[in-house]
Amino acid sequence: MALSWSLFIAYMALTLWLARLGQRKTTTLESYAVGDRKMSPWVVGMALAASMTSTATLVINPGIIYAYGLSGMLAYGVSAGIGLVAGIVILSKGFRKHGVATRILTVPQWIGERWGDPRMTLFYAFVNLLLLAMVVLICYAMAGLAMATLDLQALVGSVAFEVALAGIILFVFAYIFFGGTWAHAYTNTVQGGLMLIVSVLLIASGWDLLVSGELLSRLAAIDPQLARPVNPSSILFRNVFEVFGVNLLVGFALALQPHFIVKSLYVESDRDVNRYLAVAVGAGVVFNLVMLCGLYARVGASEFVTDFMRTSGMGIDGVMPAYIVHTFPAGLQTLISIAILAAGMSTLDGILVALSAIAANDVFLVLRRNRGADPEAEAALAFRVGRYSLVLFGVVAFVLAVLQHRHKELSVAIFAQEGVYALFAATFVPLLAGMFGRRLPKGVVVAASITALVVHFGFRYGRLTILTAADWTNPGLTATYALLASVTVAVVGGLATRGRTP
Repeated sequence: MALSWSLFIAYMALTLWLARLGQRKTTTLESYAVGDRKMSPWVVGMALAASMTSTATLVINPGIIYAYGLSGMLAYGVSAGIGLVAGIVILSKGFRKHGVATRILTVPQWIGERWGDPRMTLFYAFVNLLLLAMVVLICYAMAGLAMATLDLQALVGSVAFEVALAGIILFVFAYIFFGGTWAHAYTNTVQGGLMLIVSVLLIASGWDLLVSGELLSRLAAIDPQLARPVNPSSILFRNVFEVFGVNLLVGFALALQPHFIVKSLYVESDRDVNRYLAVAVGAGVVFNLVMLCGLYARVGASEFVTDFMRTSGMGIDGVMPAYIVHTFPAGLQTLISIAILAAGMSTLDGILVALSAIAANDVFLVLRRNRGADPEAEAALAFRVGRYSLVLFGVVAFVLAVLQHRHKELSVAIFAQEGVYALFAATFVPLLAGMFGRRLPKGVVVAASITALVVHFGFRYGRLTILTAADWTNPGLTATYALLASVTVAVVGGLATRGRTP
C-alpha cells in the first residue's frame, strides 16, 4: 500500500507541475479557453484522444459489458466508436471554418454568432450545462477506483467513497482553476501517453482468450445471451437497432460535445487539424479496446468481482477496479489505476475548461452586454468569473455523485447519458445547419432544440414507449427519438419558411 500511495502522490506532483507551466501562459479569457490557437497538433491530438476516452470508456462501460456481454461490446466498442470517429473527423472542420473567422471561444458563442443573436448564445449556454452529468460520472468512477487502489475503506471506513470523491474534485478542479486550456493540454499529453501503455497491458490481459476463440464459448457457457450480438434480457441492447443504429447515431452526435469540437480552434492551420485528428483516432481505437476487459472479467474473475461489487456498494460500476486488483500484481495495479485516473482527469479537465469558459463568455458577458463598461475590464472580470464558477460546479458535482452512489439506476452511466445525450440532441440542428446547410430561421432552430429536450426527457420521465415495452430505460434510444423529432421540426420548419431571412 505504501507503493500505491507513493506512485499516486508522484503522479499528482507531476500533474501540478504541468499545471503550473500552463498557468504561466494563461493570462486572459481567450488563453484560458483556447490557448494561443497555435498548439502542436501532437499535443492537441493526444488531448482529444484522452478527452474522448474518459472513465466511462475505461471503468463504467466495462461494467455494463460485464453485465450484458458481447452486445455491449458491439454497441459501445464498435458502433459508438465508429460513429464518434466519423463525427469528430467531419464536424471538427466544419466548426473550425466559421469559428476561426470570428475568433469564437465556445460552442454557444459559435451558435449565437452564426445566427447573430446573443439570446441564442445564452440559451445554448444553459443547455451546455447539462454536461455536468458527465462530470458526475467521471468523478464517481475515479473516486471508486481511488478507493479500491488506495484501500481507503481500511483507513476511513464507511465514508471512503466520500473522502475519495472530495479529494478527486479538489485536485482536478484546482489545477484547471489555475492553468485552463494550457494545463489541460500539457497534462493530457502525459496522461495520454500513460494511458496508451496501460491500455496495451489491459487488452493483453485476456489476449489468450481472444486468440484461442474461448472467450465467446465461455461466455455462452455462463449464459447464451452473453455471447450473442443482441441481448433481449438487457435494458440497453435488446435488438439490432439498439445495438447498432442507436449507438452509431449517438456516437456521431457525441462529437458535438463542446470539449471535443472546440479543439479544432487550438491549432494554427487546417493541415494541423488533419494531423491532430490522425493522432486522436489512432490512440482512440486502442483506448476503446480496453472495454474487452468487461468480457475478460466475466469469464475469468466473476467470483472476485461479484464480491467486490457487493462490499464496495458500487454494483457493476465496480467491475473494472475489481478486475485490476484480481489480475495484476500490486505495482502494476497502481500503475494501471493511475493511468485510468489520468483518463478520467483528462476528460474532466477538458469539460471543466469548456464549462467555465461558457459561464464566463456566454452567460456573464452576454448578460452584461451593452452596459457601457470598458471591454478590457469586462473581459478581465469574466476571466475571474470563469475560474470561480469551478467552485460552484465542484459543489454540484460532489452532491450529485453522492446521491448517485446511494440511489443510482443500474449504473451512474445512465444518469450521465441522460444529461449528455440531451445536450447533443439539442445542439444537433443548430450546429449542423450552421456548418453545412442553409441557415434556418432562428425560431425554427430553437424550436428544434426545445423539441429534442422535450422528447428526450418526456420519454425518460413520462416512461413512454414506441418499439419496446420499456423504451424509456435506454437513454440512447430516447435521445435517438429526440434527434429524429428535432430534425423533422427543422426540415418542416425550413420548408415552411423558405425564402425568409434566417
